Amino acid sequence: MASTEKPRPQMTEDELRALPVAVPLVDAGRALCMGRTKAQELARTGKFPCLVLRCGPAYVVPKPALLEVLGYPIPEIPLNPATP
Repeated sequence: MASTEKPRPQMTEDELRALPVAVPLVDAGRALCMGRTKAQELARTGKFPCLVLRCGPAYVVPKPALLEVLGYPIPEIPLNPATP
């Protein structure tokens, strides 16, 4: 049986940079040019191309892991020292 799911195009760099820190699996899959079904299958079997975390029933991908696998530099996050 053929899948009727049509993969969406890869994200632009602006879309990637606007992603939240914990990227939903479907969005991470879209960034990697794969559809929902393929992304879920790879996550479930431990073969997704970057780190995947399980949060209850959902899967999320840390944004730095996604950017790294796509070859983008991981942005440094400036830390503010605690003030007394």
